Amino acid sequence: MASQMLVIPFISPMLVANHGVALAQLSWLYMAGGAATFFTARLVGKLSDRYGSRRMFRLMVVLCLLPVLFIVHLPNLPFFAMVLLFPVFMVIVSGRMVPMQALQTTVPEPSNRGAFLSTNSALQALGAGCGAWPADCSCRSMRMGISGVMASMACWLSCSCHSRRSGSAA
Repeated sequence: MASQMLVIPFISPMLVANHGVALAQLSWLYMAGGAATFFTARLVGKLSDRYGSRRMFRLMVVLCLLPVLFIVHLPNLPFFAMVLLFPVFMVIVSGRMVPMQALQTTVPEPSNRGAFLSTNSALQALGAGCGAWPADCSCRSMRMGISGVMASMACWLSCSCHSRRSGSAA
């Protein structure tokens, strides 16, 4: 969650301030991203069932690096191109959550699953806040790109920590 929150809160202000996207047009970007995520989340779930949640989680984390770095170093594009590319960002970034949630349900015993998942949800919210704070500091003093680098490092760290914990390479 921290890696997402290093970037996501600042996408709208960056698009408005740096790329001239009108506030009224932002809803089209998020509608396209939300629709694409709605239709692809189930596909990611099926792929997780078929190839394994660990493999899909690692793949989605590695794939996440590309759209995050692209969105924070976004060149000047026409709005139509942004409407086509923004869903790729949303699908891949949110696609990590599907196999991650499947993995999380295997950690505790069934009798402790509710307590474990509620604690995990609280830690995700804490991680979101911990990600947004340094991103805010970096965006005030530097360009948005430093947040993208920090988000990419956080994604890579989560994948490598998961690999060590499961005893295999990513």
